[in-house]
Amino acid sequence: MDIVKSTRWIWVAGVVLLTAAQAAAAENLGEILREAKWDGIVGTWVDPDTKNATKFSWKFRDQVIEIRSKESGKESIGLMGVNGKTGKVFHMGADSEGTSVLGEWEFEEDDAVLNFLFTDERGQEGAMSVKYHRTDADNMVVTVHFPGVPEPVYRAKLVRLKLKEKSK
Repeated sequence: MDIVKSTRWIWVAGVVLLTAAQAAAAENLGEILREAKWDGIVGTWVDPDTKNATKFSWKFRDQVIEIRSKESGKESIGLMGVNGKTGKVFHMGADSEGTSVLGEWEFEEDDAVLNFLFTDERGQEGAMSVKYHRTDADNMVVTVHFPGVPEPVYRAKLVRLKLKEKSK
């Protein structure tokens, strides 16, 4: 009987250690972005023509990025994080007019793509993708696509806003 109890405790301890090892191996958002070389997305990006701005900032370091943007009087906010079960990078957000979005990010060498479903304030549903193409560390081109439409419906150049250094 003691051997059965000992074996059971060894088995339970093994399962706990295995689970802890798997949890430790799970990637967080910071690791995913660094591996994809997209950790440089954090910052404020401005369209020089329209002065529309998008800001990516850590809400919880290496776990959640908050995305805020202003465009033509409309404001939007989103959160980017990692689904602990699937390991995929999710996005959820809403805007000041009542549209909500839910989607996933994919990262490649020079492209970050957000594919999402949305529901607008009237209850109309749809799908879109937003592609960020990095041309260098301080410049990106963003394009918005609807499924089945060959050309982007929106295109803009984004430039990283650099803060002025404080004089000594």
